[in-house]
Amino acid sequence: MVQLTILTGARKGERLALEQPVIRLGRSEDCDVRLDGEHDLTVSGHHAEIILEGGVHLLIDTGSTNGTSLNGRPVVKRQLHPADLLRLGGQHGVELRVDALGEAPRGRLATPDPRYATRAILGQAPPQAAAAMVRALGRGDEDTAAQMAGEAAHQVAAERAKAGGRSSGQTMGIMAAAVAAVHQRAWQRSSRRWLKVVAAVAGLGLLVAAGMGVVIWRQRQEIEALFSKKTALDHEIAQVQRAMELETEEARLAELEQRLAQLTGNAQTTIGEVALQDRSRAEALQNEGDDLELAIKGILAKFDAPTYAIPPLFRETLQREVDVLARSGNLRFDWGRRNRHWPVITEAFSRFGLPEEMAYIAWAETQFDPEKTSPAGARGMWQMTADTARELGLRVDAEVDERLDVEKQTQAAARKLASLLSVFGSDSFMLALASYNSGEAGVRRVLLQVGQEKDGFRKEKRDFWHLYRLRRLPRETMDYVPRVLAAAVDCGNPRKYGLAGPEGR
Repeated sequence: MVQLTILTGARKGERLALEQPVIRLGRSEDCDVRLDGEHDLTVSGHHAEIILEGGVHLLIDTGSTNGTSLNGRPVVKRQLHPADLLRLGGQHGVELRVDALGEAPRGRLATPDPRYATRAILGQAPPQAAAAMVRALGRGDEDTAAQMAGEAAHQVAAERAKAGGRSSGQTMGIMAAAVAAVHQRAWQRSSRRWLKVVAAVAGLGLLVAAGMGVVIWRQRQEIEALFSKKTALDHEIAQVQRAMELETEEARLAELEQRLAQLTGNAQTTIGEVALQDRSRAEALQNEGDDLELAIKGILAKFDAPTYAIPPLFRETLQREVDVLARSGNLRFDWGRRNRHWPVITEAFSRFGLPEEMAYIAWAETQFDPEKTSPAGARGMWQMTADTARELGLRVDAEVDERLDVEKQTQAAARKLASLLSVFGSDSFMLALASYNSGEAGVRRVLLQVGQEKDGFRKEKRDFWHLYRLRRLPRETMDYVPRVLAAAVDCGNPRKYGLAGPEGR
């Protein structure tokens, strides 16, 4: 039994009492706790589940788009307790309170959800095993025999499910416990009858083993069906993203963006369903993609900014920038200059906890040239105008220009980037990169415009990907961000991209 109160969102104030061992939460029609499909938009279609496992209730995020938190902390899987507060869909999502938790009602076994593969054994083995035990024990003990046979089969199935459909190694132990339980009830009976009991339990083991074969077969079928579902979703996601690149009407773009959010949420939920049956295959699904896609996703993960679907245009621009950098005639020279200044950079960035990937702004701007001057008057490795440098505490006058001091300008750049991240948030670090290029005021102006639109205050409307897909950023800025990330990708694997020899230098 799980009792919940919805504290925010369209269904605010509603109280729910649910008894099933697997409770699905989200906006889709088949969810047990179905949130509003039109208003609770930061909640994914299949967002999370509450599962009764081993006598405790677990909250599991099933690959949601905007995450799940418990008592203010992000979670993937965590035990629930009464009075816990869980939030679906980030800061502007839906919050629920756990009012009470309890076991399933007396007389009802907390069996796995019938949607999962363990249902085969639960439907076949217990009746047959119970009949065998009843015949061995004789009339008058039918309830005991049925109960013990059913409990043994359910335990085997539960352990098999926990092991991802593989042998749990506990079947013989469970059978032995069943024998001991029957023996406790039948110890006064004759030795001949007791041998029949042992034979019946052995038969139960054979029945369970046969049932497990059916379970594994059905489980594989279900996993293959989930793989096919995800492939179809990925195909539709690609079609929607291509349509967005060609669309010019803002209203239609907004519709396509909403459809994209639904599809990616469903794809992540599908991966979560695979994980419930085979975690290793789910991880393989999560890690699909070529080396470039995996590299960029790894960078995004460092900033708590994962995305399921990278826009094709962004990926193509990123690939082009990677190729341009790799073909540069000064590549090895620029790499050597980067290495000379890298200790100063990492020391300055570490003071603010800045990920090193942001330092590749200096490659995109100047290839780490501390003496470069732009036609607009920006100078130094980090290309600061005189006014910006003074705002950051550097001395720039007729006698001294501290923009040419690598250590001082790097410290100023680190302060600037830390300030931008504090404004936009680490998960919107690409907006910080965009702001370094086009100016903080320009990005703020775009966000203010978005804020005047319907639901413009929501987090998903204010991140880089939304602005990129809807082409709300200047073209130069849309190219600048992948240029910085391309340098981070190349330098993150110097031997692959021809930057370094076998020793990595």
